[in-house]
Amino acid sequence: ALTGLLNRRALFDLHGKTPVNAFTAVVVFDLDGFKAINDQFGHAAGDEVLRVFAEVLCADLRPNDSVARMGGEEFAMVLRRILTEVAGATAERVRAAFAVRTVETETGPLCCTVSAGFAFGSTDGMSFDKVLSAADKALYAAKRAGRNRVLDFRLAG
Repeated sequence: ALTGLLNRRALFDLHGKTPVNAFTAVVVFDLDGFKAINDQFGHAAGDEVLRVFAEVLCADLRPNDSVARMGGEEFAMVLRRILTEVAGATAERVRAAFAVRTVETETGPLCCTVSAGFAFGSTDGMSFDKVLSAADKALYAAKRAGRNRVLDFRLAG
């Protein structure tokens, strides 16, 4: 596998069968302007950007956390037993680390950014699919707000 991460199906196999509680966050990341990178610099450069982002994503992973490449340039992180402010700070750390990371490609160095959205389960449990969908909505609100940012679903409006 290009990134060495779980894929969408594996992430659903891991988390899709049990309700997501209020201390579990799902963070969805999407690389900003990725299509333009592929178009302008080629797919080899795009692949390297994906690999580097996967490295950044895994840098501070705790034993109970999981990460996956959901497809294309979209990734997800499941943070278990975590508080709201810590989940937001974790996503922000990933965003900031990637923003300052130079990706070395055959066509030269590239600087890239990523947008993210996150959501939590509920005290009575919520389906993984529903939490992922809420995180996705926050992600697209982050994109609309100018990219290169992290948004909490509850504040994404």
